[in-house]
Amino acid sequence: MATGFCLGNDEAYYYTYALYPALSHFDHPPMVGWVIQLFSLNLHFGSEFFIRLAAVVAGTVNTWLMFCIGRQLRDELTGWHAALLYTASVYGFVIAGVFILPDAPQSVFWLAAVLFLLKAFGGELDSAAKRNFLLASVMMGLAFLSKYTTAYLWLGMLIYILVYNRKWLIAKVFYLAHLIMAVLFLPVIIWNAQNDFVSFLFHSSRVEPAASAFTPDYFLTETLGEALYTNPVILVLIVIAVVAFFKGKFKKVSSGIRLLIWTALPLIITFLMVSVFRRTLPHWNGAGYMTLLPLAALWLRNRTEVAFPAAIKGSLTFIVLLLAVSATQILTGFIPIEKITKKAGWKGSGDYSLEVYGWNQLRDEFIPLAAKYEQAGLMPVNAPLVSYRWFPAANYSYYAARGTGRYVMASGDTSAIHKYEWINRFHGGFRINSDAWYITSSRDFKSPRSLPDLYYQKIMPPDTISVLRMGKPAYYFYVYRMKNLQSKRK
Repeated sequence: MATGFCLGNDEAYYYTYALYPALSHFDHPPMVGWVIQLFSLNLHFGSEFFIRLAAVVAGTVNTWLMFCIGRQLRDELTGWHAALLYTASVYGFVIAGVFILPDAPQSVFWLAAVLFLLKAFGGELDSAAKRNFLLASVMMGLAFLSKYTTAYLWLGMLIYILVYNRKWLIAKVFYLAHLIMAVLFLPVIIWNAQNDFVSFLFHSSRVEPAASAFTPDYFLTETLGEALYTNPVILVLIVIAVVAFFKGKFKKVSSGIRLLIWTALPLIITFLMVSVFRRTLPHWNGAGYMTLLPLAALWLRNRTEVAFPAAIKGSLTFIVLLLAVSATQILTGFIPIEKITKKAGWKGSGDYSLEVYGWNQLRDEFIPLAAKYEQAGLMPVNAPLVSYRWFPAANYSYYAARGTGRYVMASGDTSAIHKYEWINRFHGGFRINSDAWYITSSRDFKSPRSLPDLYYQKIMPPDTISVLRMGKPAYYFYVYRMKNLQSKRK
C-alpha cells in the first residue's frame, strides 16, 4: 500500500513540511516534516514509498510497543493479543502505519510514553521509577512536537497522579519532567509567537462548540467513522472492557488499567462532544482508541489462553476484507460510487476513492506538455503553478512541480491556503506582469477566473489530461496558461 497508490491530499500537504521546513507550521507541529526528511534523506529519495517510509517504520515499532504494554499489564499472551488488535486496527495499521500523517510519529512517542509511565507507576517511587518517568517525559515532549492532541496524554497522566498517586507531586522529578517537555515543545512556541499564535487560534476555532448549531449528522458521521477506523469488532471489545472497568469486573484493577482509562477517555469524549456541533474527522481521537487496545487485550486474556480468540480472528478478517475491497475499488472503480451517491457534479467528483489515484498520470503528461509550450516560447521557463487552496496545491507541488524547477503558490485567505501563506512569501509573492500555470480537475473544478485577488490579463483555453482507470476516463485535469498578472493580493 505504501507504494501502490498516489499520495492523498493530506500526505501531499505534509510533503511540503519537508520541502519547506520550519520550526512549526500553520496546521501542526513540525515532527511529520522532520521524519519525512529523515527517512527520505532530505527528499533525495522522493518516491511515495520514501515519503511514507516513516509511517511504515512507525507501524512496525508500534506493534512491538503494543506487545510490551500488554506484557506489562499481565503477561506475554496479553501482549500478543494487544499486538494483534493493533494490527487489525484501521487506525493503527493504515492511518498511522502506512499514510504519512502527524499520527505516525505521534503514535510511536505516545505508546512509548505510555509504556514508560506504566513502568514508573507500577511500584515504588524509586530510582528506576524516576528514570522511567523522565523517559516518558521525553517521549511525551516528542509527541507534542508531532500533534497537539498529545495534551490529552499529559492530562491523563495528571489525572492518574492526582487521583491515585499524589506522592509524585512532591517529587522533584515530576517538575523536571515538565521542564523537559516544555523545552522540547519550545520550537512550536517560538514559531507561534512569531506568527501571532495563528496555529493555536486556528485549532481552538475548530473545536469551539458555541460557534455552530446542533448538528446530529456530524455526530453520526463521527461515530460511524470511529467504528470503521477502530474496527467494529475491536470497538465492541473496547466498549465491553471499559464498561467492565467501571463495573469493577476486572479481578485486579492495576495502576496500568487506570492510567490507560484516563489517558484515553478524555480525548475520545471530547471529540464525540465536539462532533455534535462541528464537523470532525474520526482519526482525531484515534490515539485514544489505540490506548485502549491493551485494555481490550487484557479483558480477552482474562477469559482465554488461546492465541487467536474468535474476536481477534474476526477483527483480522474484517481488516483484510476492507483493505482488499478498498484497493480493488481504487484501482478498478468496480463499485459505481457516483451512481450510488447520485452526487451532481463534474466527472469523478462523487468518487472519493479517486483521491489517491491518477496524480501520477498528471505528472507524466503535464511535464512534457509544459516543456512543449516553453520550447515554443509560449510560456516562460519554470513559470509557477497557482492554486486556490492548500489542496490541491500540495498535490501539484508533489506531482506537477517536483523535480522540474517550478513551484506552487496559492491565492486566498490563510484559512484556505494554510502553509501556502508562508510558501508564497518564501517565493517572493505574486509578481505583476508574470505568467503562471493553473491546473484544476473535474473532481474539484474551479475556474481560473475565480482566483481570489488575482487578475490575469489573458487566460488561454485549457489543455485536457484524461485520467484513465481500466482504460476509461475516471476524471480530467484542465491545464490553463495564465498571462500577464495585473493585480494581486496585497
